Amino acid sequence: MKRLLILILFFSFPASVLARPSDQSDAFARGLTALKENRYADALEELTAAERDHPDDPRVHDFRGIALARLNQNAQASAEYREAIRLDPRMEDAYRNLGFLEWTEHQFDSACEALEHAVDLSPTDSFAHYYLGRVQLETQHYSQAIRELEKSLRPLPADTAFSIQLATGYIALGRGEDARKLLDVLVNLPLDDTQSIAVVSLLLALHRNDDAINLIQKLSKHPSAADAAWLKFDLALVYLLAGSDEKAVEQAHAYAESLSQAGTRSVEAAQAWSLTGLACAHLKQAECSVNALGQAAALAPGEEEHWLNLTRELMELNRYSDAITAVQTGLAVNPRSYALHLRMGAAQLAAGHYAEAESAFRALVVAGDPLPTGYIGLAQALLRTGRAEEAASELGRAEQKLGPNFLISYFRGLALARAGKPSEALLAFQAAERMDSSSAEAHLNLGKTELTMNRVSDAIVELQEALRLNPGQVQARRLLSQAYRRAGDPKSATKFAEASADAPPDPEGDLLGDFFVPHLQVPPGNARP
Repeated sequence: MKRLLILILFFSFPASVLARPSDQSDAFARGLTALKENRYADALEELTAAERDHPDDPRVHDFRGIALARLNQNAQASAEYREAIRLDPRMEDAYRNLGFLEWTEHQFDSACEALEHAVDLSPTDSFAHYYLGRVQLETQHYSQAIRELEKSLRPLPADTAFSIQLATGYIALGRGEDARKLLDVLVNLPLDDTQSIAVVSLLLALHRNDDAINLIQKLSKHPSAADAAWLKFDLALVYLLAGSDEKAVEQAHAYAESLSQAGTRSVEAAQAWSLTGLACAHLKQAECSVNALGQAAALAPGEEEHWLNLTRELMELNRYSDAITAVQTGLAVNPRSYALHLRMGAAQLAAGHYAEAESAFRALVVAGDPLPTGYIGLAQALLRTGRAEEAASELGRAEQKLGPNFLISYFRGLALARAGKPSEALLAFQAAERMDSSSAEAHLNLGKTELTMNRVSDAIVELQEALRLNPGQVQARRLLSQAYRRAGDPKSATKFAEASADAPPDPEGDLLGDFFVPHLQVPPGNARP
C-alpha cells in the first residue's frame, strides 16, 4: 500500500516540474528518468551527481529525497526534504513528501505539521488533504481527519484497517449512518482476530448486538482462536453488553474454568469474576453479584475498579455498612485512590453518617480536588445537616477555583434555594442551563424557582421544556398544574394534575452505566483495537 502511495507522490508532480529545465544538468534528467522507471539506485546516483552540481536547487533535493525514501533510507530522505524546504520555504511538494514520510514512520506530530504547511500552500492539493486526514485519523482527531478526507475528494482505500479507523471516527462524531455503511462491508470481509474484535466493539457501540454476537461466534470457529481464553472472555463480555445476561454468566464461568486449568494469574481470574458479578447484577441476583464481585476484589485487590464495582452493588442493595467496610478494605491497599475516597464519602452519605461523609469529602477539597465532585459531595453533606448557606459558599469557592461548571452551578442553585435566596438561586440555575441546555433537571429547578418568585409565565416555559426533555418527569407536571392555576388557566391545570397522577415513574437508567466494565481482550501480542 505504502509503495503505491510513494509512486503516486512521484507521478502526481506536474509535468512542468518533471521536465528538465534548460539550465539543469544531464544528471538531473537521467535521475528523473530512472525514477520514472523505478530504478531507484540509479536515480539516487544521478541525483547525487546533480546535487553536487546544483547544491542550491530545492528540486534536486526533493527528488533525491524520493529516491532515498524508495530505498528505505528514510532518515536521509527526511534530511533532503528539509533541505529543499530550507532553500524554498514555499515548496509545497517537499512539505507533502516530508509529511507522507513522517506518517510512514509514525511520527504523527511532525507529519501533521508538514502536511498542514502543504495544504496552506496549495489548498486544492487532494493528496496533501488525504494524507493529512490519514495522520489525524491515526491520532484520533476525528473531526479534523474526516474533514480533510472529504476535502481530498479522493476515493477512500479498500483497506480493512483504515475502514475500522474511519468507522470509529464516524461513531465518535455521532455519524452513525456512515459508520453503519462501513460496518455492513466489514462484517463480510475476511478479518484477522484483532480486526474482528475491533469490529465487534464498533457493532456494540451502534447497538447492533446480534451482529456483534454473530461475528464473535464466527471468530470462535477460527483455528487460531477456538480454544483461546481471551476469546472466551470476549464472548462473555459481548453477551453482557448485548443484554444476554444468562449466557454471559455461563460464558464467564467457562472463562474462569479455562483460567483455572491453565493456572493463569489472579488478575485475569478477577476479570472473569467481575464479568459474572456484573451479569448477575443485571439479572437482579444480588447474592451472586456480591459474591462474584467480592471474589474479583480479593483476587486483584490493587485494582480499584473491582472495589468500586463491589461497593456500587452493595449500595444498590442498601447494604451501606458492608459497602463502607469494603471501601475501607480497598483503601488499605489503594490509599491514594481518589475514586475510593470519593466512594467513602458517598457511602457514608447514603448511610446517613453525615459527619463522616462531610469529613471524607472535606479531606478531598482540602487536598485540592481538581474536579467538582468532592465539592458537590461536601455540599450535599452540608445540606443534609441544614447548612444550606455554608453549602452555597463552598460551591462558590469551587467555582472560583475550577471555573464555570454545570454541576457546581446546578448544586449551588439547589443550596441557595434551600437557603431561602431565590434570586441568587435563579442566577445559578440560569448559569447551569446556559452550560447544558439539554438538562431536564436544570430547566425543572429553574422553573420551580421562577414559580417561587411568582414569575409564572417564565416558569411555565421552563417546566414545559423540562417535560419535553424528560416526559416522565412527574414533578414538572405537578408544578405545571400549579403554574397554570396561578395563571388563571384551570383547564390546563387540571390536565397536568391528571397527567401527573397517571404518569409512569421515570425509566430506570442503564445499570451497567455505573459499573466499571472490562474492555474486550485481543490476541496476545496485539494492541487493543
